[in-house]
Amino acid sequence: MPVPKIKISSEALYDDTISPLIYGDFIELLNDLIPGMWAEKLQDRCFEGIVQPNQTYPPGYSWVYPRWNTFVSGRPSSDRWFSSHEDTEMVKANATFELDTDNPFVGKHSAKVSVQGDAKPFIAGISQNRIAVKKGQSLNFEMYMRGKVAAGVSVKVILGRNYGVFFRAYDEIEFNGLTEDWQRFSGKLASKVTDDNAEIAIGIKGEGTFWLDKVSLMPEDNRFGWRADAIEAIKAMNPGIIRFGGSSLIFYQWQNGIGPREKRAPFINHPWGNMEENDVGLHEFLQFCELVNAEPLICLNSNSATLDQILDEIEYCNGSAESKYGSIRAEMGHPSPFNVKYWQIGNEQSGEEYERTMVDYARAIRSKHPDLILLASYPSDNILFNLSDEVDYVCPHFYAPYTLERENDMRSLIEKIRQNAKNKELKLGITEWNHTAGHWGWGRSWLLTMYNALNAARTLNMYQRLGDTIRIANRSNMTNSCCSGVVQTNRSDIYFTPCYYVQKAYANLTGDIALKVSAGSDETLDFSATQRRRDGEIALTAVNYSGEPQDREIDISELNVSNRLMKVWTLAGSSYKDVNSLQDKECVTPKESIVEFKRNAMRYEFPAYSVTILRFN
Repeated sequence: MPVPKIKISSEALYDDTISPLIYGDFIELLNDLIPGMWAEKLQDRCFEGIVQPNQTYPPGYSWVYPRWNTFVSGRPSSDRWFSSHEDTEMVKANATFELDTDNPFVGKHSAKVSVQGDAKPFIAGISQNRIAVKKGQSLNFEMYMRGKVAAGVSVKVILGRNYGVFFRAYDEIEFNGLTEDWQRFSGKLASKVTDDNAEIAIGIKGEGTFWLDKVSLMPEDNRFGWRADAIEAIKAMNPGIIRFGGSSLIFYQWQNGIGPREKRAPFINHPWGNMEENDVGLHEFLQFCELVNAEPLICLNSNSATLDQILDEIEYCNGSAESKYGSIRAEMGHPSPFNVKYWQIGNEQSGEEYERTMVDYARAIRSKHPDLILLASYPSDNILFNLSDEVDYVCPHFYAPYTLERENDMRSLIEKIRQNAKNKELKLGITEWNHTAGHWGWGRSWLLTMYNALNAARTLNMYQRLGDTIRIANRSNMTNSCCSGVVQTNRSDIYFTPCYYVQKAYANLTGDIALKVSAGSDETLDFSATQRRRDGEIALTAVNYSGEPQDREIDISELNVSNRLMKVWTLAGSSYKDVNSLQDKECVTPKESIVEFKRNAMRYEFPAYSVTILRFN
């Protein structure tokens, strides 16, 4: 029985190069997406409360357990032997904790903690557990505090475990000089042990009342507030562009998320429902993009922001340090402009009102910043036929499993642009995509699996095939977010979904010239071929989405292959449902090898449920 053939042509599929921006990703204010990359170890650090999100995974999971609790710990003298049971009994001290609206440091509340006690040595106050620390890890502690305590009573911050009658301290700091005015107290802690459930306790060794706000505990190795492990993982992916947007943008006011973090008030995240700490805003996002070497794409609020606010936002990002908002950026430690090029007007917006707003925004931005690249939201016929000369991109979202029919729909949209758009140079930005978006039950689990990786590879093959028009694509999402993140984190650890490896491989191993490739009517394999301009390396990406190995003859007779060694990268699973986890991080991981071939046509067997990249030099 003849083996089906794949023939790679030396002829380019189109004149333009493949944009590295099609390997982009997406960040939004959604549940634990940003907190999963942010280095802060404390939750509800401003005492504004925890609010249950509208969507959680697993379905029905509760977010609203108390983060802060009172604690009391005895401090028995260790210089004598206990001669009776009374010597080992718990002290009769107690602490109360309430949210106080009178004179908070920032936001609506501060924590008011009152302590009473007996004659035995003790410490009491407020604490938070479930703090993950590593042995020798240096931590930066900070809090804002005021109080009424007796002369000589100090404040202790203890990292460790509370056993009631005593506190095992991994490290501690003592502060003096508490007054009735708000003051910043800071210091360093270093754990003597590794503990995923340590406790941070803030207390006094006598009677009194104190108020707390903006309490922070961050690893010293944070990168401008971001987790070092997350930064390194995402940088290795080489995402060309990262979009900051999402549904919460409808209500989000960017100017509330700039300036010193200790001065920012938390807010309810509409429409997702959770309370945002407001530690990450526009400035932190742009620093994140710099850290991972990605272009930022900022989605502008076209619903509840004014045009002046939009122009101010651009000034914050791109204005000189002498401008009004550029000076605020400079005070945040970034005097040079961020030079953001890509700006999308609105998220998932359509209709006549949006189109009027889009035109107003685009014209005002163009008049002041003619070099910026502007993206509209959904591609309505009115935008394509009458308004597309106002923007550079239109941006459909692609939340569906890849099928050939859907690729043909994308081709039809491209043809409509070429034939009928007012702007014949209009490009497509697929600013959100995945195999699903709004399925919030247990079906979200598939986002973690080999199925999602296979679907992503087929989608990226499509973007390469249509790369003369599709110039930007942002997979949704980057981290956690009810399984959709390619990076998954908990308080102390990190792992990668199978899709992470696919995105990383396409961005780093495939080329920037799309080549023609013929495979007949192959219904079990999905192909794309590319060539890298800088060294001529050719890459064939093949997705076997069937449950059987597929044997193919590969014809490279048209290619000027000088080296008979072929580099092979393979990600394969035993089924669609294969999944990595914190307990089994390497269930699905890529394998690399080098294979020697001797002719211009060779046979290769593509494993079941696999993504394979064959590279010829």
